[in-house]
Amino acid sequence: MDVFLPSVDQGRLVAALKRGIAVCDLGCAQGVATILMAQAFPASHFTGIDISAEALETARANAREAGVDNIVFESRDAAELRHPNDLSARFDYVTAFDAIHDQTQPLEALQGIYEILKADGAFSMIDIAADSDIDGNRDHPMGAFLYTVSLMHCMPVGLVDGGAGLGMMWGRQQAETMLAQAGFGQVTVEAIPNDPFNLHFYCKK
Repeated sequence: MDVFLPSVDQGRLVAALKRGIAVCDLGCAQGVATILMAQAFPASHFTGIDISAEALETARANAREAGVDNIVFESRDAAELRHPNDLSARFDYVTAFDAIHDQTQPLEALQGIYEILKADGAFSMIDIAADSDIDGNRDHPMGAFLYTVSLMHCMPVGLVDGGAGLGMMWGRQQAETMLAQAGFGQVTVEAIPNDPFNLHFYCKK
């Protein structure tokens, strides 16, 4: 909260969060990041979305324990959000913390994010800092470890029901291509302060 969010859009995001905006955390799991944001910015309203009923049950319990009332958690398939729905053009800001590469339909999930963003909204995709070509990761200090985690967890999760199986090491180039395919016309890729593992893909329509 003290490092990443202040770095987004040269501090303008934090100013907006303090005034009050609508935020969606896609792939929120147990709601850790969503709850932290809700606590830090009580004037804003937060919606956590995940497909796991078990994770959402934990997220709701965690929110009750934290005493935050500016947050809701909803069970939705991110890929289905690409169709017009009750969340279309609702959010000023959407986040996805290391969540897109685990989606069974990652492109469709990105299209869903595009659909639920307001015309002037912004999307922060935080995902692994890597090259899409294995040759570009030969000197990666954690490359072998990250490929192992991807093989043992991310790819099996992403292959469920005939999914894409994108994997953790999909890389910057493929990520930028898919963001463009989803409709995002402005994509800025930045390092994240104090986080050597991830990149921040800051996207606008």
